[in-house]
This record gives sequence, structure tokens and C-alpha cells, in this order.
Amino acid sequence: MTLDPTANAWPIPPSQVTLAVEGWNAGDLRSRELFERSLRSLRGQSYPVTGCEVLILLNSGEAEAGVGWLQDLWPGAKAISVPGMTYYRAKNAALRSARREFIALADSDVVYEPNWLASLLAGFTPGVDLVVGNTRFAPGFLSRTLNLCDWPGARPESGYTDWFYGNNLALRRSLFSTIHFREDMGGSGGGSVNVLRRELASQGVRFWFCAEARASHYLAPFLIKRLRVGAYHVRHRQLSPTPPWSWAIRIPLAGPALATGGTLVKAWGRAWMFRRSLPGHGLTLAVYLATLSFVKAVEALGAVAYASAPGWVNRRFGWFDVPQVRGAHGPATDHLDNPAT
Repeated sequence: MTLDPTANAWPIPPSQVTLAVEGWNAGDLRSRELFERSLRSLRGQSYPVTGCEVLILLNSGEAEAGVGWLQDLWPGAKAISVPGMTYYRAKNAALRSARREFIALADSDVVYEPNWLASLLAGFTPGVDLVVGNTRFAPGFLSRTLNLCDWPGARPESGYTDWFYGNNLALRRSLFSTIHFREDMGGSGGGSVNVLRRELASQGVRFWFCAEARASHYLAPFLIKRLRVGAYHVRHRQLSPTPPWSWAIRIPLAGPALATGGTLVKAWGRAWMFRRSLPGHGLTLAVYLATLSFVKAVEALGAVAYASAPGWVNRRFGWFDVPQVRGAHGPATDHLDNPAT
């Protein structure tokens, strides 16, 4: 793609775009360095972000105290205070606050390639209201295997997909003004996007995957992250009856393992779909199937632990409590409310 640096050359001009960056992930990781790295990658876009409305979502205490380094790094960005901020409370605050026709959602623990925003916005064609980009983990332990686990919207090339995620996403106002993410599924909100995805798909909304909108996600320490992911296999199925294998969660011990096994089958399917891009042009497929099984075995431990002792898991690993604030949203229902929350 050849990109023209002049603002009026873009099919979607900056005057129609809101760029929203959540600050929850960097706060959870206690890393200003990650936050700064993400913001610098966004400021360095080939797309003229200086003409966009830029929102940075911060926990209410941080926003009220003022963040000098943030103002220095991105003059003109608007800090949005989010009481009791969680990951999806930040996303919902962005959807409510955006004043332009398109919104791009970015995360504070992700680094975006220079052509990311231009490529993401180029995915909007007639009939496309949601575009998801191509997120991958930064290189590290089992990162290629984990890409097959955690980014199910990905395809070998651009095209319609059946999944999206909140760290690399753009929406048209006709869609984002009528939706919200559930806020009752934990601090990081694992499962919230799954509920919204199914709801939108049932309404006939199609999701476009843009392979060129590349981003590199921070690779968290393996063990704790996979145990937490396994716990979320149980948590969001307890709160929402529609995901596959939700019925099995009620079966002691076996149910959580079955639910995790279902995600393993899907991961194997993605490995098969991407087999030609794996090292050795598919000759390493068996290795990836084995390492996917290992990852899911660890997640199964987290799922069984949460189903057996949710209080202990929450105290030990966090992520699952949702801070109570007056007026917080997140009803235990699979149906979308309007207006957005």
C-alpha cells in the first residue's frame, strides 16, 4: 500500500476519526514504559493522527491528579476519567465519549506498526461497520503457539472473519453508538467481547479482518496468564449461557476441562488453517499441535481451580473482581442495551 502523507488524500479524513487508548493494561502491569511505548507507536503513524480526536482513558485518580508525562508526550490528547476503571469500562467510556464518525480502539500494552491506522481504516467499505486488525504477541516463550490460541479473528489474508478483540479494532458510529461491552466479567473482562461478538453476529453484523493492520502485544509471564485465561473459560460461561460448552460448566471438575478442551479443538483448527505459514511450510504442524495441547492443559488447571475455589483463585491471581462504582453498568444478560453504556 502506497500512503500519501497529506490529510485530504485519505478516504476517511482525520476529522472523522476518534483514536481511543485505554490505560488499564499498563496500570495492571504497573508499567509506564509499556504505556509510553504504545503511545509513541500511535503518534508515529503514517496516518495524520494530529487531526484525530485522541482520547486516553485513565483511572479516575490518575486523571484527577493529572499526568504530566502524558501531556508532554501527546499534547492535545484528552484524558477521560473512568471511575473504578476496568478494561471494558474504559472501552465503554471511549464509545460514549467519541464525537466522530469512526472510532479506533487501541491498548496501552500494544505497539502498533506505522501503517496500522491507515490500514485499519482502509478496511471500511460499503457494508463493513467493524474492522479488526492483525495482533500478534511480541517474540517470546511459545509466542507463536499463543498467537494461535488468543487471536481467533486472524486469517492468512484479509477477509471476513467471525471474531474480534478490543486491542486492534475500529467501528463505524452507526454501530458503536448502539453497543456496549459487559462490565461484570472481571477487571480484564475476559468473555465480554465473546458475548458482544455473538450478539452482533446474530444481528447480521459482519467483521472484516485486515491483515495489514499489524500490532505487537506484550507477552505476559506464561504461567499466571494461562491460569487466568483458564479461569475465564469458566467465569464467562457462568455469567453467560450462550458460549459453547456453557452447559458443561455445572459438571464438577469435568465441565471446566471440557470447556477448555473445546477451545483446544478450535486452536488446532487455526493451526491447520495457518499450516503453510508455520516454520518448515507446515512440516512443524505436529509440534504446534503438541504445544497447543500443553498450553490448554495449563489453562484447564486454571479452569478447574476457579470452578472449585473461585475465591482463592481471585485472591491469588486477581483480575476477577469488578470495582463497584455508582452507576456502573454491566447487567447479567446477553442482550444489548440502547443507548450504549
